[in-house]
Amino acid sequence: MCSQLMMVNYIKLKKKTMALQTITDLFIGDLPIPTFKSVFLDQQISAHHVLKIVCRMDALEDLSASLGEQSKNFLGETIALEIQSMEGFGSYKTLQFKGVVTQVETIKGHEAAQGDEIVITAQSPSFLAEDGFHYASYNETTLSDIIYDVFRGYDTSQLTIDIRPQNDIPIDYSVQHHESSYNYARRLASQYGEWFYYDGVNLVFGQPDSEEVALTYGIDLKEYRLSLMPQSQKYKIFTNDYLTDQVQEKSTADVAVGLNGLNDFVADKSDQIFTQETQLLHATFNDAQVQSRLDKQVEKQRKAIAVNQVKITGTSENPGVKLGSLINVDDVTYRIIKVVHTNNDTGDYENHFEGVTSEDNTYPLTNINNFPKSETQTAIVKDNADPEGLGRVKVQFHWQKALGEQTPWIRIVTPHAGGDKGFHFIPEVGEEVLIGFEGGNAEHPYVMGSLYNGTGKAEAFMSGTNDIKVIRTRSGHTIALNDKEDSEFINITDKKGNLITINTAHESITITALKDVTVNAGENMSLNAKNMKINVQENMDVSVGKNKTESIKQDLEISTKNSIEQVFNNKETTVSKKTSQVSGELIVQANKGKMLIDSKGKLTIQSSDTIDYGD
Repeated sequence: MCSQLMMVNYIKLKKKTMALQTITDLFIGDLPIPTFKSVFLDQQISAHHVLKIVCRMDALEDLSASLGEQSKNFLGETIALEIQSMEGFGSYKTLQFKGVVTQVETIKGHEAAQGDEIVITAQSPSFLAEDGFHYASYNETTLSDIIYDVFRGYDTSQLTIDIRPQNDIPIDYSVQHHESSYNYARRLASQYGEWFYYDGVNLVFGQPDSEEVALTYGIDLKEYRLSLMPQSQKYKIFTNDYLTDQVQEKSTADVAVGLNGLNDFVADKSDQIFTQETQLLHATFNDAQVQSRLDKQVEKQRKAIAVNQVKITGTSENPGVKLGSLINVDDVTYRIIKVVHTNNDTGDYENHFEGVTSEDNTYPLTNINNFPKSETQTAIVKDNADPEGLGRVKVQFHWQKALGEQTPWIRIVTPHAGGDKGFHFIPEVGEEVLIGFEGGNAEHPYVMGSLYNGTGKAEAFMSGTNDIKVIRTRSGHTIALNDKEDSEFINITDKKGNLITINTAHESITITALKDVTVNAGENMSLNAKNMKINVQENMDVSVGKNKTESIKQDLEISTKNSIEQVFNNKETTVSKKTSQVSGELIVQANKGKMLIDSKGKLTIQSSDTIDYGD
């Protein structure tokens, strides 16, 4: 995360003629190793420790037997090492290391400069958790519970875990993705700023040891140097909070580091050297605490930068210098992050160490963006009833099935989205989907789209020429578009068979309803056609609220069994030419007032029978 501009070293050095005389006890299983040529032990935080022991072959083997016949049985055995000072240095603590033999090398040759040798290599028991790549996930689970679950299957007689996180809050969603158990724990420590190291006996996750050893220059401190290394520390770290549709941010300049002495001095120099603020994206889980969580993560990152700007390295003869513990040099306290121990057959011991300030318990390897990486994966939808109304789903990756786990609510890529608008198609529970990850972060999945599979085929829509494009819902509501040449059509149908067909080939539209069709218009409705047919099998009602006008340019023909016409006020019929009316019987009656028959020409009243003019 940080760039380093320069390094200034302050060195104190004193040569001594003799190293500290020590007593070394070494066991492989129950077998004591009586003699050795050299011991080399490399210990670092967030790493497996490596112990190399070189022995004469005759100390461990029957030289008349096959090469390595006995020492090969050391593989996988527990190895125990203790180095303590001779009498007179009773205040020095004892170096203790327990490991597992991982390699045995036999060297034989009469011309070998050192003679026949056996080199035994052991690693810290944390190596047992490098047993391959694993997949797991945790929802709303604390760090301590995650670490306990990750390591619970290992042999506690060889690997014991001391779990004591400094900040043991629930993590919304954490993924072990193609990582060994050890690498997952190591990444979690970096991601959440928790100490992680093997102290020689226990694998520690969280609060480091408070044990302190005083080193005195010229007595048990042969040399030491202070390295001042200004690093860029001006960052504005931001995250996208999609729940509020806002960008949340936090600047490292707003963090009070609280370090004194050289660390404070180098921090000031860094601000003078690196004047530009850099923006950095940090993808965090979206919920109501996103800003609070971002603030805490940025604080950890800023402090990690600060503690790494001043380091002490040195050479000591005190075997009590222990990884993760404290040393005091010139009344300043440092925490050991690396130490290499060496010893030989005469008991001459020394160590080379590296440390950072202990003013703050910040983990120097903190990297809040140390998230797991993933390529696209497929998953099965497990829930789609998003309580927040954001169109999200919960999915289960195939590796989660055996664990009974699933993701939290994750978003779906859609062609268009917005407030009460967009392309709203949510995959159904049980369907297979393709999952992508924001920035490749396996802890931030999203749905890219849905997939057909062997139990969910598209057989009804298949054609050799790919003519059919279809949208169909779970119940069977369907929009089908057929592109077959000279037979093109669009069908919109529901699950019962109500249908609208746009027949492109026949240039027609057909609406078919199993029962009713209702057309409503708030204002006007126009029907325009060359010809029109209305076929009503039973009854037809026409109701007009005000006026009705019909204009027929040629003929009007009405055929009916009975006809009843009621006019509540006046009726006027105008015929420009001739009116003919034929009926079996005709009654013309005026119930009120007079009747007028007026003709411009001759009026003829004709009857086959008599004419009755009434009384």
